[in-house]
Amino acid sequence: MPAAENIDDMWVRLLKEDPEARQIMLKEIHELIQAGEIETTKGMLRTLIKVTCGFPAISDEVGRNSKSIMRMLAPDVDPGIKAFMAVVKAAERQSMKMM
Repeated sequence: MPAAENIDDMWVRLLKEDPEARQIMLKEIHELIQAGEIETTKGMLRTLIKVTCGFPAISDEVGRNSKSIMRMLAPDVDPGIKAFMAVVKAAERQSMKMM
């Protein structure tokens, strides 16, 4: 079984280098939101943000402190739908800039 560090490295490389992988992840994020799988969605969103644009870029776009956004995406935190969707949309726009 590969070490967790290797899996993390794989995700970093894949999401940074492959615009199609980012598109697939964004599509999956939207599908998970529709399915009500918010905890899984938050984990994927954290990964996408860390690998692509970083929390400061999302913070600038949505007008919230980056630490607040990190807490919003933490497990077992109810982010509130309006704030959560603003972060999802900002992450989507930032990911598209990388293409």
